[in-house]
Amino acid sequence: MAKGDDNVQRKKNKVTRKKMSRKNDTATVSARIAAIIAAKKRRKSGKRSMCQGMCFTLPTLEDPFNERQGKADITKKKKKKKKVKSREDKKPSPMSIEGVEKMDGPPKFLMLNLNEIESSFRKDITYSEQHDKSLFTSSWGIEFWKCYSSGNDILDTSGMSSTVEQIAWIVSTAADAIARREKDEVEEEEELLGNSPFLLYLVPSQSKASQVRSVCKALKGIGIHTVSLHQGAPLDHQISGLKSVEPEFIVATPERLLEIVTLKGVDISNVSLLVIDELGSLCSGGYLNAVKSIKQAISSKHQTIVFNNSFSASIIPAVQSFLGGSVNRVTVNESVASQGSCITQTVSVCASEEKKLQKFAKHLDSSSSKLIYIVTKEESFKKIMAILKLKGISVSTSSDSKLSEVKKSRKPVAHLIDFEQLDTTVMRDSETVLLPDFFPSIEIYTQILTSMARESAHGVLHSYITEKDAASYQAGPLVNVLENCGQNVPDRWRNMDVAMSD
Repeated sequence: MAKGDDNVQRKKNKVTRKKMSRKNDTATVSARIAAIIAAKKRRKSGKRSMCQGMCFTLPTLEDPFNERQGKADITKKKKKKKKVKSREDKKPSPMSIEGVEKMDGPPKFLMLNLNEIESSFRKDITYSEQHDKSLFTSSWGIEFWKCYSSGNDILDTSGMSSTVEQIAWIVSTAADAIARREKDEVEEEEELLGNSPFLLYLVPSQSKASQVRSVCKALKGIGIHTVSLHQGAPLDHQISGLKSVEPEFIVATPERLLEIVTLKGVDISNVSLLVIDELGSLCSGGYLNAVKSIKQAISSKHQTIVFNNSFSASIIPAVQSFLGGSVNRVTVNESVASQGSCITQTVSVCASEEKKLQKFAKHLDSSSSKLIYIVTKEESFKKIMAILKLKGISVSTSSDSKLSEVKKSRKPVAHLIDFEQLDTTVMRDSETVLLPDFFPSIEIYTQILTSMARESAHGVLHSYITEKDAASYQAGPLVNVLENCGQNVPDRWRNMDVAMSD
């Protein structure tokens, strides 16, 4: 297909999408109402159509003596030049969470996309037998749409790969974002944007790529083209397909995509939405460096969605490398392992009280958090405050009324909390929590774990206990929590659990 034919096909696709979105626009009026409005405008301006020849042209402020007799002024008016937007300006501005909550639900065009996908599912007998639930009733989908609209990166903490329903919501949301972006598009922008796809979906295997592409196929009727790139097809065939179609979505395995990018077969620098599926499988398969290279090749501002199918603590650094700023967490279950995902947990069993405080001070030095929550007994406040002063860390207590002022401080701030008056709701924004006097209640521990770092993937929870106190502590419940969350369990702690069970 010649290059000129590509541009013609591309414009046809845009026209098709605009018609579909216009069809579902509640602001569209009928032809009869449009005719009435046009006639009213002509009447106010003193002009008449040919069928109203018996009417004389009325004088206007510009022509009070009717010297022009209704003829238009031949003086040319200066046209305002339209400002050409860049890719980042063109990207739909994220709605605030408050604005999203006031809306009745997702946009109509997004729901139309879901309907197209669900209709294609009904034709597949095998899918219909396995999935009776409608896509429109997905609580995960509604939560995902709210998170996407906020503009933050998204971390799914369910501990598994994306399901068909989740893929459907992601691609439908992406198609709606493309339609909204094209409403404000000007002709000159096309050359600036290049041929980068809007959505880049990274998967670990060809079978997963086929699953994602089968969902995206339903959107072809509205002009959304999807290309799957994997090792199961010839490289030349895939490159020629990319040049002829110029897809909006690309589903690819990391190694094949890097090959094509190296050969300049596709430009991914202006990708708007990056999805990394089955991160645990990608890391175990040795594709972590390839995924990092792909993310670095995307120079434009974009959102990242990560599905981590492993609770292992070894995957946490990989998640943190892809999600650096503010993060929205979504999940399909409310288990402790799911809510505590990507939070590093350590339990230090120390020989003495002095060794415990030294370990506590060491973690203070290595912490990069601006706000540190320290949950301990009230009688321990004095010695903890002495250590914090030596480290040059400001101290705040639960009696302080404005934590916002504490966060604005240039120095790190430690917030001391008595565990008997614990309110975990204030820990939502905290990335680091220290427990210098580990207390025997596993309920309080899980309450802290599932409440902290709700908008971050860099959570750290350090606990400290002396060997003397550990001898009388029931370690079993804590060992179970650590193992379920994929954390490292100290040998001393595990041995204590075995000894007590015997």
